[in-house]
Amino acid sequence: MILLVLQVLFVLPHTTTGSIKVAESYWTLQPNGLFEVQVPLMCGEAFEGQDIVWKRASGEKLQERGNRILVTVEERRGGRYTCYNTEDSYLNHTLVLVRWPYKKIIKEIPEKGYVHCSTNNYSGSFQCSWTWDEKRAGEVILIKAVRSYSGGNVSCSLNSSGQTITCQDQEYCPYAEELEHINLTIYFRSNYVVETYYLQFQISDIVRPDMVRVKKKNNTLELHYPDTWNIPFSYFPLTFQVKEIRCGRKSDCDCSNHKSSKDQHWPLKKGVTVCVRAQDDLCNSPWSEWTQYNKTNKDQHRPGQTQGL
Repeated sequence: MILLVLQVLFVLPHTTTGSIKVAESYWTLQPNGLFEVQVPLMCGEAFEGQDIVWKRASGEKLQERGNRILVTVEERRGGRYTCYNTEDSYLNHTLVLVRWPYKKIIKEIPEKGYVHCSTNNYSGSFQCSWTWDEKRAGEVILIKAVRSYSGGNVSCSLNSSGQTITCQDQEYCPYAEELEHINLTIYFRSNYVVETYYLQFQISDIVRPDMVRVKKKNNTLELHYPDTWNIPFSYFPLTFQVKEIRCGRKSDCDCSNHKSSKDQHWPLKKGVTVCVRAQDDLCNSPWSEWTQYNKTNKDQHRPGQTQGL
């Protein structure tokens, strides 16, 4: 019964773009445990006073007529309501979507959750991604991103893949202390059901440097900050984790064990692979992916795997 009370119904007129309007409606709990919601629908301001015919997606005509009507929606049963004039010409339509508390449209990924956000520097830009559940045809219908106190707007756009968004806080200053969180809400739709996913974070929580650049000089490996990292490096310091391993003939080395270092020079040894990754030295944010370097008869540099993150 509690779950029923938590469910919220949305009305999405066809003419509305970029927003969802919450219906000013009410619900009543039925003796059988279901609930019904009366939803106000309007065909359009231009059709006020006209004789309007309404139909469900199945083609079934509603008894209610006119520009403004009330329809009864049962639990989890949203739908598409289309309005026509008396000549049966299409005028407009409204989607009624039901929001439920379950998480079924996208998958939960171990160590990443349902929605994973990351950025490679302190530019105020970040990306968030998710994985669709193969059993459901999902789509994003609304993205809201604001700063927690000031309400500063963070603009977000959906990438062509449909499963990644790119956001930019235009007022973000990398040299100032970040006092506010970003409140991100994404609404996913599958058929007439909507699921809501909410995240709260600061840029410093999700910053993950790109892979460390390495360069051999004499018999020493120099560790360089990623090209995409903020400058000056003295203001945005990184700390490194380094490990020496012997891979033998393995194509992939296990870099999961390591030791920390702030030294940007590492001695090379024949037959030994050096693994290195970086993290913002001033916060406990995610580590970069591993970079591996082999000192063999022919020096070789190869990107590592995402291990031990």
